[in-house]
Amino acid sequence: MGSTKIKAVIIDDEKHAVATLAWKLERFCPEVEVVNQFTDPIHALEYLRSNPVQLLFLDIEMPRLNGFEILEELGDQVLFDVVFTTAYDEFGIRAIKVSALDYLLKPIQVQELKNAIEKFKRRSIPESTKKEQFRILFSNVKETPSVSTGKIALATKEDIEFVAPEHILFCSSESNYTFVYLQDGRKKLISRTLKDFEELLKSHNFFRVHHSHLVNLNHIKKFIRSGGGYLLMSNDAKLSVSRSKKEELLQLF
Repeated sequence: MGSTKIKAVIIDDEKHAVATLAWKLERFCPEVEVVNQFTDPIHALEYLRSNPVQLLFLDIEMPRLNGFEILEELGDQVLFDVVFTTAYDEFGIRAIKVSALDYLLKPIQVQELKNAIEKFKRRSIPESTKKEQFRILFSNVKETPSVSTGKIALATKEDIEFVAPEHILFCSSESNYTFVYLQDGRKKLISRTLKDFEELLKSHNFFRVHHSHLVNLNHIKKFIRSGGGYLLMSNDAKLSVSRSKKEELLQLF
C-alpha cells in the first residue's frame, strides 16, 4: 500500500464505541485514516453512496437500519472491505463466518484490531468474490437459525472457494488450522479452528466424533469396532472415534 493511508469509516449507534475504536485505530494502527464516523446509520448510508471508502467498521445491532441492512441497501456499491464490530450474537456471527467476512467482538482488543488490519493489507479479493460473499451473508441472515441452506466460504491465502456443505467429507484439526477434505479428492487448509467448523456445520448433518475430527454423517461407509473403534469414510479415510462419542454417534443411525 506504500505510504497511502487506508481510508476507513466507523458506524456504530453508541458514541463511546465509535470514539474508542477511532482512538485505538489512531494510536495502534497509524496506517489507517478514519475519514468519517457515524452513530446514525441513515446518514452513514448517504455518505457511503457518494464517497469512496476502503474499509468499513460496521456495528450489527443498530436502530432503524442494522449493519446487514446497510450493506443490502448499498448492493453493488459495496466495493470496500467490511469488518463487523459486535457484541456476541451466535446467529449473526455464524452468518459472518459462513461468508468468510471479518468480525471483531466487543470490547475490541488491540491485537485483534491489528490482526484485522494486517489481513486487509494482505488480501486482494476480486469484486466478483466480494459480491458472492455478501450474497451468502444475506441468504444466511434471512434464514431462521434452524434452517440451513446455501454454501460456506473456505478462505485460503490464495482464494475464497464457496462450497456446499454436502461436498465436504470431513474436517480435521491442525493446531489453529483445519484441513477440509472435499468430495472431489482435494483438501484445503483453512485458517479456522475445528470448533469454528463445528458451529458452521452442525445443522448440516455433521458430527464431532473426536477432538480432531468432524465428519459428514452422509459420507460414513462403516463403523469398525476393532482397534478401539474407527470410521471408514466414503474416500476410504480411517478416522478415530473418541470413546465418549461412540454411543452418541451410533444413536444417530
